Amino acid sequence: MLKSTDIVDLSQPLYSGREVNFPFELMLPDATDSMPMLTHDEDVWYKIGRVNMCTHNSTHVEVPYHHLRDGRDVLDFPLTRLVGPVTVLDFTHKKPHEMITLEELKACDFSISRGDILFIKTGQDKNFRSDQWLDFPYVEVDGLLWLIEKGILCLGTDAAGIEDIYAHNQPGHVTLFKAGIPLVESLTALDQLRDGPYIVFILPLPFEHGDASPVRVTAIKKYALMEL
Repeated sequence: MLKSTDIVDLSQPLYSGREVNFPFELMLPDATDSMPMLTHDEDVWYKIGRVNMCTHNSTHVEVPYHHLRDGRDVLDFPLTRLVGPVTVLDFTHKKPHEMITLEELKACDFSISRGDILFIKTGQDKNFRSDQWLDFPYVEVDGLLWLIEKGILCLGTDAAGIEDIYAHNQPGHVTLFKAGIPLVESLTALDQLRDGPYIVFILPLPFEHGDASPVRVTAIKKYALMEL
């Protein structure tokens, strides 16, 4: 059995009516609203919720169909690229809208292995739901191409994205998606992945034609999994 200390939740919570990046509404009508054939006593709590949300709410994974008409959607995207060993690169020293360069990524070469899920820590998760949410450092496209050559499975960040927000047509996203690499945005708690190694699980809802999906990103200590 896993211990609570073996598991790290890397996902932002969702609060109905309080999200500022994309609207999110959870309604909790009585179960009989959806299924009139049901009956229950008046003092029995029995709910069937309904959700109205954006596919990019909270911590979410984006897949090629987000930008590529013929790209794989969330339903067809292989889970083999969403489960694996995680490596975190610390770029919390970078300023808002400053570029994370190819040279800076190459300086981390020894930390990155083929088959890694790579997360970039910027510290921007502290600004989630604030006016500073889009003030994040971005990754140079040449750096993304180098990461692709390194053989990463997936790229993620605790910021709103990896893209220069002024870039036309999101070339960073397109570069990743053409290589079949998904992108996770709005992670949190990356500083808790200190005493690894960890295996991370990024599990989207299987939306047909989905360009993205909110995810519960969960990291589990590798030794704990091996002991199950």
